[in-house]
Amino acid sequence: MEHEGSEMDYTFDDDSCEMITWGEFCVTDSDDGSFSRESEPHRDGVECTESSDMENDGGLDVGNEMECSDGGSSLSEKVNWEKLRLTDSDGEDSSEKVDWEKLCLTDSDREGSSSENKPLKNGKEERFQVRSPTYQKQRSDVFRMPMHIKRKEDLEVKDVVKEHALPFLPAKSLMRFKAVSKDWDSWISSPFLAHKQSYLFQDVSGFFCQLDNSDPIFMALDQSAYGVPSPHLGFLPESVLIRSSCNGLLLCQGCFGENVYYICNPATKEWKMLPQPSFYHGSAPAIVLAFEPSVLNIAAHFEVICAFTLMDVPLVCFEIYSSETKSWRCPAENVVELGNSALKGGFYMNRVTYWETTSGNILAFDMKNEVCGTLPLPPGSNAVEGVLTQMRGELCYIQAQYQNRGIYSIGIHGGMDMSLKQSIVLGLEHPDMVTRTCRVLPCVDSDTLMILVGSVVYSYNVRDQKAKVVSREGHFRARYLPYVNSLVSVAPE
Repeated sequence: MEHEGSEMDYTFDDDSCEMITWGEFCVTDSDDGSFSRESEPHRDGVECTESSDMENDGGLDVGNEMECSDGGSSLSEKVNWEKLRLTDSDGEDSSEKVDWEKLCLTDSDREGSSSENKPLKNGKEERFQVRSPTYQKQRSDVFRMPMHIKRKEDLEVKDVVKEHALPFLPAKSLMRFKAVSKDWDSWISSPFLAHKQSYLFQDVSGFFCQLDNSDPIFMALDQSAYGVPSPHLGFLPESVLIRSSCNGLLLCQGCFGENVYYICNPATKEWKMLPQPSFYHGSAPAIVLAFEPSVLNIAAHFEVICAFTLMDVPLVCFEIYSSETKSWRCPAENVVELGNSALKGGFYMNRVTYWETTSGNILAFDMKNEVCGTLPLPPGSNAVEGVLTQMRGELCYIQAQYQNRGIYSIGIHGGMDMSLKQSIVLGLEHPDMVTRTCRVLPCVDSDTLMILVGSVVYSYNVRDQKAKVVSREGHFRARYLPYVNSLVSVAPE
């Protein structure tokens, strides 16, 4: 070890080496957890001496600058007294500028921890404690709540409305409320609200009506509350026929080419095209969309089921598409013989799909257990047109029949035997009192019937026994599919 002026050269066996001046300070953590600080020589006529308890592999002398080398490689760094250098024994090191007043003092949980004196600063000696090479600074924002989460005592009325009222509103109203503020716009546009609203708002908002191959139209029950931006479904790549509707989603079929199937949400203009099925479903397929929004159905998975007959064989088979597997499958063991009977339309509720047949029966398919069976239709169902719908939580078959001038009778059938549950005699004021054409549309809720008389659509509340006109632009031969004004997301394939 040689002194050259005010600078000395030292060699250590470990990997730590630094160029240090006496305006700098270095603390190194050794394997046994102890550390030391060496004395500083005379500077400007003042001698500063500090004791050391740390042992290292070589002698240690000091000068105005110190250089450490190991195997020909060297590393130099200038460190101020305000800097604390900590090096882990495993070779990984970290350094950070720390004010002496902001150094976090913690209790030692390891034997061998020690405390050393802070170097002289402004004539005062301060104590600090280092138990390990790691430390934690106190930060004022460590326990700060995220911006989108507020404590109960900090909630305002607008926050309660945003979190607990908006999910119960239809899509049209929510689109309007996006203009309230940037915060509301961001929340309404988020997939979290779309999912929450899909299972909290399930009121029938209106009907999609379509006559033959014409463009569909939307008939809202309340024009100010419900609506869609494109009632003709112009956002789809081709003209379509609406085959089924369920809880905010529509199942459509292309009119040209391969007659592909589409799933879309007319409120958000989102859509996806389904892969081609394995079997031919016919020109007018008895196909039904099954979608159950729930808290756990975050991905908005749905199923499509089609009942079709085989060529020259009086058997009905089922083919099912699942959005979860993105494929069609045909349960071979589930077939039923219906003779020459044809299927009409389709209706889904509570994991069961129903079709009305021309032979006076109802074909039912349990989608959970994948079993099928038949139920009887009410007597005389072939002579009087009815509709399969849900009323008061059960499957019902409702028929409407003209009696005499302005008087119509409505029969509500339900149960496993489809017996008559309720009969209603209804008088409706119609400009053409001699019309005999009437039919029942799917129910809006448990107490509201929808009746089409000529070109006028009425809603009739069974409990209040009051009827009101919903639209005067109906068509007797058009298909009417109930629609829920939902924000449910349709992820593309």
